[in-house]
Amino acid sequence: MRLLAAALAALCVCGSALADDIVTMPTANQLKAGEVDAAVYYISLDYPDPQPQFIQYQTLYVGLTDKLELDAHRANVDKDKSSIVLVASYKLLSETASAPDLVFGLRNFNRATTTWNPAAKDKSEDMSAFLSAAKTFFFKPSIPGPPLVRVHLSLGTKDWTLFGEERHKGLFGGLQFLLTPWLGAVVQNDGTDTITGITIMPKGTGLTIKGGTFGDHTWVGISWRKDLF
Repeated sequence: MRLLAAALAALCVCGSALADDIVTMPTANQLKAGEVDAAVYYISLDYPDPQPQFIQYQTLYVGLTDKLELDAHRANVDKDKSSIVLVASYKLLSETASAPDLVFGLRNFNRATTTWNPAAKDKSEDMSAFLSAAKTFFFKPSIPGPPLVRVHLSLGTKDWTLFGEERHKGLFGGLQFLLTPWLGAVVQNDGTDTITGITIMPKGTGLTIKGGTFGDHTWVGISWRKDLF
């Protein structure tokens, strides 16, 4: 029981490192009541002209309760439509020694159009749903804390709100690592693209500096976490 209590305490300490957004992909990472996470991203697109060359992306995550979270995702796309997508998620189950975190969510419940592209314009307005699970495993079970890995698995319906491409359909997920208290890494697949990233978390700042690849594209970002209560 003492080891279990220590493990759960370590998860709470590491929560700020693990709960940051993974470039818009749904997960079971969820903020607690009063927590706010704001981030800015720049995604460099590997498309030939005259297609879009970049996306300026901003996210805001707000924990309304310990179970309910509301998110806003704003995309300013080169040569395309700017849009704001709203996401709501509810925690169905909290992680224990034997059970995962389990979260149900709705993406684009405001039904925003996110592209002028005729092939995807109407599809981008659709709301999508996801059911996400996540479980944390310690590399040294007798010493809870980094290094650790968080395993993600989600089941979703088609989402066309990013790049005008279908993603989050069926099974998707991956691995999120906390290697030290200030260094993390991620490798995941959202059903269309493989996402990789490195995260650096300067101690005592609430900041996370991150960057990586998104399919053939590259991205960099910085986020800031604050507990308002």
